[in-house]
Amino acid sequence: MSESSSLFSPWLRLLRLPNLLTVPGDPVAGFLLAAAGSDRAPVAVPLVYAACASLAFYAFGLILNDLADRATDARERPERPIPSGQISTHQAWMAAAVMVLAGLNLARAAGLETLAVGSALVVLSALYDLVLKRFRGAGIVAMGLCRGFSLLLGAVAARSEIAVRLDAAAAPALVAAVGLTLYVMGFSAVARREAEAEKPFDAVRWMPFAALLVALPTVLVAVCATRKLEGLAPTAYVFLMVMALMRAWLLGGMLYRLQTVPETVGGHIRNLLLVQGCLCVAAGPAGLWPALFFVALSLAFTRLARRFYSS
Repeated sequence: MSESSSLFSPWLRLLRLPNLLTVPGDPVAGFLLAAAGSDRAPVAVPLVYAACASLAFYAFGLILNDLADRATDARERPERPIPSGQISTHQAWMAAAVMVLAGLNLARAAGLETLAVGSALVVLSALYDLVLKRFRGAGIVAMGLCRGFSLLLGAVAARSEIAVRLDAAAAPALVAAVGLTLYVMGFSAVARREAEAEKPFDAVRWMPFAALLVALPTVLVAVCATRKLEGLAPTAYVFLMVMALMRAWLLGGMLYRLQTVPETVGGHIRNLLLVQGCLCVAAGPAGLWPALFFVALSLAFTRLARRFYSS
């Protein structure tokens, strides 16, 4: 292993490299859904700012999470970067500060409304890491809301850019944010099983599938209520929806029995890329290429997950 790779490897493990692939898709999907309801073509620059801000906020949350858990990790997971000493506590705090400041500046560059949503996301992420995750229900809700706000980051950037007030055309993005929140809440509830001595086979394992089963058709209904989907978009949406639902069903059924809890949760995190692709397609033909890109990222996620943990 080269000196440079050994230097960066602890940071890539701390930031759960496979998970980072699933972050930009939230604001991209939100941006496309919100912009699709306008007659004006939005400028892509705010989308780039929002996507980069979302990545920075996610990195901040991951670093703060491991800082808050460093005493527990020292006992139960001493091989992780901070308790093992590969990354010092001081370095981690400095990195967290850099990430949150970079994210806020990027969000501000996308617009004041985006900055407001980004600030709420930072507060929610910090509350989860420092307080809420110690409470089962509150932690699960906060985790889901973080992803929902990440999608809204892109939606607000689009609505600010095209200067359209909150109206019926914004409904698909709002419904998508709620659906994404529910899905992440579902597999966050499954992730809580990691600390239990035995893996229960109860209804909790089906929560992610149930969330998608309700959310994805509802998004399609919300879109069709505001505009007509043209070209390949309807077919692509149905195809990706079925693929995402099938994967969630397998992760709640046969794979849940065969895999460990972290592997199952990692599978749901990977499935976020299909969900994001589905939501992009709901925006119309403009979302087909981003959707294809996120499907390709899901393949890269699998390869990276062999080297870096994602749960």
